Amino acid sequence: MAQLHAVLTGDLIHSTRGTPAQVDDTMALIEAAAHRFSDEARFHRYRGDGWQVYVGAAGRGLGAMIYIAARLIQDEGLASRIALGIGDAQGLAEPTLASAGGGAFVASGRALDAMTGGRRLALAGAVFDPLHHALMASLDAQVQGWSPQQAEAVAWTLTPGLDVPQQALADMLGISRQAFAARLNAAGFALIEQAIRAFATHFTAEASHG
Repeated sequence: MAQLHAVLTGDLIHSTRGTPAQVDDTMALIEAAAHRFSDEARFHRYRGDGWQVYVGAAGRGLGAMIYIAARLIQDEGLASRIALGIGDAQGLAEPTLASAGGGAFVASGRALDAMTGGRRLALAGAVFDPLHHALMASLDAQVQGWSPQQAEAVAWTLTPGLDVPQQALADMLGISRQAFAARLNAAGFALIEQAIRAFATHFTAEASHG
């Protein structure tokens, strides 16, 4: 089985209502979040308000999607739709995505184009079945209900390499540990974390069997 990769494709929502500086700031936030989450990340901006991120191994795809979504809500700036594609990838020798292609890129783009009805998150790829899409719809509704404070707690908790107790994260935000835990609970983080771990475990197992 060919190695599977994760690609995120997105576009800003109502970008024409924002100033050029707001659009640029949002793109910079997405790029920074992608690099913070994955040391393999490569960011590409296109058509002004469109963007694409190569995340790396497929197992990191859902975590990257949720992390970027959380950072955008935390920032309270422009919102973005995000589509996750899983598949093969080629042309990654260059430092940019100019020559990149493959199933992960195609699936991600098609998932974005197919989004309707106020959806913000979607996924695509031959590895997914209707149950995966139903789960993503549930996650999408959950994420769209986050407050900026809840998203901030989620983002800090998902930040890779930040292996510190919850009390330390609460201290960073100037709130009690109980308040931090309450924000995570209100965000439904236990189920979000379970989904991210299951996603990562599944694709790590697939890669080892391949």
